[in-house]
Amino acid sequence: MPALYFSILLFAVGFDLFTIRLMSRKRLMVAGLWILSIIYVYRCFIPITYAEPWTQSLCEKAKWRSTWDFNCAEYHHDIESYNIKKPLIIEGIDKMKSVVSSYWANYPAEVAGVVNIVSDAINVPNNQQSENIEQVDFTTGTQ
Repeated sequence: MPALYFSILLFAVGFDLFTIRLMSRKRLMVAGLWILSIIYVYRCFIPITYAEPWTQSLCEKAKWRSTWDFNCAEYHHDIESYNIKKPLIIEGIDKMKSVVSSYWANYPAEVAGVVNIVSDAINVPNNQQSENIEQVDFTTGTQ
């Protein structure tokens, strides 16, 4: 992360150094063109960065230099090949249900019954709950 901060600060100082002799309007135009070029490069290489669908022809066009070694054979010939319908099943919920049910299966039924008896026996109305709570000093443990 420090390298990112340093590069941002260095870019600002370098931009100021190279454009200090330009008028304010021209400096804004140079900054705008620079930002647009950054956005263009980002959009060109977003499939590599975020593993989005990409075609072999777009991959070949993205090789700006002959020394860049993208494996374009990994991509499909057309974007429609990526449209694979996946069922909307969330596997995590089923796993969580099985974990909770197996956890409670280890305890006898009496435990759940005792918990329900105790929770049913405590019958404090909502407006009296705050009045019945005693103040406890957690540093000394006294009331």
